[in-house]
Amino acid sequence: MFSARLIHAERAGAAASEYRQSVHLFPSDEFDLCFSAEEQHFVHRFFPTISRLNAVGFKGGAEVSGHFDAAIVHVPRSKPLARHLVHWACQLAPDGMVYVDGAKNEGIASLLKAVKAITPLTGMISAAHGKLFWFRATNLFSSWDASSFFEIEGGFKTKAGVFSAARVDPGSALLSHALPPLCGHVADLGAGWGYLSRTALTSSALKSIDLIEADHAAAEAAVLNCDDPKARIHWEDVITWRAPHLYDHVIMNPPFHLGRKGEPDLGKSFIQKAAAILKKQGMLWMVANRHLPYEETLSQLFVDFREIAGNKRFKVFQAVGASVNAPRSQFGC
Repeated sequence: MFSARLIHAERAGAAASEYRQSVHLFPSDEFDLCFSAEEQHFVHRFFPTISRLNAVGFKGGAEVSGHFDAAIVHVPRSKPLARHLVHWACQLAPDGMVYVDGAKNEGIASLLKAVKAITPLTGMISAAHGKLFWFRATNLFSSWDASSFFEIEGGFKTKAGVFSAARVDPGSALLSHALPPLCGHVADLGAGWGYLSRTALTSSALKSIDLIEADHAAAEAAVLNCDDPKARIHWEDVITWRAPHLYDHVIMNPPFHLGRKGEPDLGKSFIQKAAAILKKQGMLWMVANRHLPYEETLSQLFVDFREIAGNKRFKVFQAVGASVNAPRSQFGC
């Protein structure tokens, strides 16, 4: 835990009052913003985290500019993204100190080794099942810059740290192959970098598709991958997003992790959202890992559902007749 490791670092003289402004890269929550600086800013790509931190008074968002006295990297799950954040931290605090914090299961040890191979450390603390180390900012990490989009199979553009950045997700591919040509108005919940939506856009009967995605970088990639006037990309939290109208179809590969922690209730919340924004005879098409218990939620919220495709790892559901008590329009396909 960063706050616990920071206490040890402060005792070692790592955090001092001369740091008037600091910036946190990818903090998990408000407890991560406990550095001893007069002003603390943060940058993150995940819409719900930004909203939560803004709500309790911290300044930040998906972009940040200017120079700071110190930059604190909170190591994310993705190794390429973690390295990029180290590079970015050095740019944001070019004359200051860079702090890098992470738990053992987040790859902090390998990152520490990689940093030490490039520049000497000023200090390091091991505590609370993780490490915090710090060093003077340097321009030696330019090769770690992962700010650009890159191309993967199928010509899709992705970026470091987004879900399934290096290849098409096999669950999404299974759902894509099971989808019929979709008509009318479609919503893609948790759209990622737009793989499923691009499949949907191949149907001439499709009138519009709304892509809702919480990861800013993934939403940016979706703009590139779904360059079509019928597509509208929304950088939003699916759960709090206000749909502009009801839909004929919802497609989704809902997340079930927050970081490394499994959260199957998150997928259930996506199903609830789908039921709330579908027309009376609208259809939900979704894929999920085989072990996730979504059948009860589907049975509660839809008149009928069935598994239409699957393998040992994944299952694809079609559900129809959302039974939630909500006013529904009469748009047709």
